[in-house]
Amino acid sequence: MSGQIHCPECGAPAPFRGTAVSLVCEYCDSTIVRTEVDIKLVGKVSAIVDNGSPVILDSHGKMAGVPFRVAGRLQVRYQRGTWNEWFVEFSDGTVGWLADAMGSYAVVKPRDGGIVAGRVPPFGQLSGGMSLSIDGKMATVVDARGASYVGAEGILPFEAEPGFVFYSADLRGPDGVFHTLDYGRDPDHQQPALYTGKSVSLDEIELRPRRRFEGWRE
Repeated sequence: MSGQIHCPECGAPAPFRGTAVSLVCEYCDSTIVRTEVDIKLVGKVSAIVDNGSPVILDSHGKMAGVPFRVAGRLQVRYQRGTWNEWFVEFSDGTVGWLADAMGSYAVVKPRDGGIVAGRVPPFGQLSGGMSLSIDGKMATVVDARGASYVGAEGILPFEAEPGFVFYSADLRGPDGVFHTLDYGRDPDHQQPALYTGKSVSLDEIELRPRRRFEGWRE
C-alpha cells in the first residue's frame, strides 16, 4: 500500500510504520489491521486497565547499548490479574518486548524457533519449578498461563484481535536470563515461539520519560 492510511471507522490518520501489522486508532479506539492489499477493522478494543504502570507510549530507553522506543502496548488478563507487554522498536531495526508485571520487568527479543522446536513439552505439561534446557542452558519455569487479550494502544507487529486467548510460559535462567515460550492459540504443540532477554529495572534500561504518580519519587 502507498500513501496516507486512514482509519476506516472515523477517517483519522493511521500512522503505520515499518513492519507494524495492527494499530489502535487513538481517536475512536478501533483496531485496524494492515494486509498486503488492504486495511480492515477487527473491532473496538476494551479500555486499558490502569494497573499502575510507570511505562508510557513513546518513551525511550537503551538495552545492551542499543536505543529503543516504546511503540505499542498489549494488555492481557489471566486469573491473577493483568499485565502489560510493551512492543519496542530498536534503532538497529530489530524489535522486542518489554514485559511489565507487578513491578517486575524484562526485555526480550525473538529467537530462532528451531532452538526449542521438539525440545520442550506442550503447554499442558509445563508446571512451575520445572527445569528445561534452552539453547544448552537450564532454565526454570516460573509461570505458565492462558491469558486473554483485553486492550491495546499504539502499534503491534501482529493482528491484535480483541478477545483472543493465548498460552505462554516464562522461564528464568542464570545471570538474569529471561525466556518466554509463546504457544499462541494452540497449547498442544511443541514448537512455541522463543523470546530471550533478561530481567531489568527501568533505571538500568534508562527508560524516560515515565509516568509520574503523586507522592512518588522518580
